[in-house]
Amino acid sequence: MRNKQANKPKTQCKNKYQHKLIVLISTIDYTNHKYEKYTQGDLLYYFNGNLKRNGQKETTIKTLQKYIYKLGKEFKVTNNYYQHLGINMGTEVYYELKYNKKECHRLINKNFKIKKEKRFQKRVNEHFKSKFNKEGSVEKAESLYNKYNRNKKEEKCTNQIEDFQLKKYANKCNFKTNFFYNLLKLNLEKEVKFELLRKLKNAENAIERRSIGDIKKGGDKRCVTLKEKQEKLSLVLENVVTKLKNEGYDSADLEAKMGSIYEKYRNKPHFIIEQERYGDLGVIVANLKKTVKKTENLKSQYDDLKNNIFSILLDQLRQKVKIEILIPKLKEYLTKQEKLEYKKVFNNQYYYELLDLIENQKEHLKYSEFKEVVT
Repeated sequence: MRNKQANKPKTQCKNKYQHKLIVLISTIDYTNHKYEKYTQGDLLYYFNGNLKRNGQKETTIKTLQKYIYKLGKEFKVTNNYYQHLGINMGTEVYYELKYNKKECHRLINKNFKIKKEKRFQKRVNEHFKSKFNKEGSVEKAESLYNKYNRNKKEEKCTNQIEDFQLKKYANKCNFKTNFFYNLLKLNLEKEVKFELLRKLKNAENAIERRSIGDIKKGGDKRCVTLKEKQEKLSLVLENVVTKLKNEGYDSADLEAKMGSIYEKYRNKPHFIIEQERYGDLGVIVANLKKTVKKTENLKSQYDDLKNNIFSILLDQLRQKVKIEILIPKLKEYLTKQEKLEYKKVFNNQYYYELLDLIENQKEHLKYSEFKEVVT
């Protein structure tokens, strides 16, 4: 066991990423000398082999592509050629070292060393900047006056943010009076002020709901309680349904849609009943006219379908059945059908059903009362 651990190769670089880049440089140099043309798969095969021999885990093609990109763009030690040849044609790659292998290794190590020194220097500077402010060998703490000013400035900024939040909430509440300004001026915590504003708005809403009357306008008393407003909402929607029914729109569809509209506005009926202030009712009527079909149009379409099928069957059967017998039988047959469809005409279902119907009454045949239908 000890022999295996002793024989296991050790990397010279403590940074695994740095070591893999150096191994990749050696792999590219070896591959360029061995092959004139190769793929990323070939390069990955030799790269993983080198990593395995050095005691590191194998990598993937995606990671290899990232390493190659870093060598070209960040470390600037390779010239990378990559050309896509088209659909199902693959790609061409070639990676050329700008310098010899040892020089590339030196440049990579130098780059990592510079970065390491910069990080160290940054940590040192941040440590002395945040912890100490020395004059000579004596440590000088931040003055109490500066601390007081900084804390006071932060407190002022916090108060301004809280005042802005409170004013924004008050404007959103849309108070009927200006009493809420007095609450904002009180020297209280933000949460307490929010709670007082909520209670004030709830009180206003309660007073509005419990009102039993309002100023007379045009000789009619305006409804102010929620229940009265809901009753007026129902009346307005019923009038809309009646009007649209008279214009020929489908009544069942209208009733269904009006039910959902009432549920939507039952707690805010003023958007519908106060038509002079809000345009919701006009939008609702316009949408209903777009979405609800007119019964007249449906009936007209059905009549056209029935007439077309009648004409087709009449042409098909007029040579086999007397015309004066065929027409009433055909009308009676089509009237009894629950649903008329063109496909039953094209597959001759109506045709054969009519023939079977007439065959049972041989007196209706064109040539003889006792002669069977010619098929």
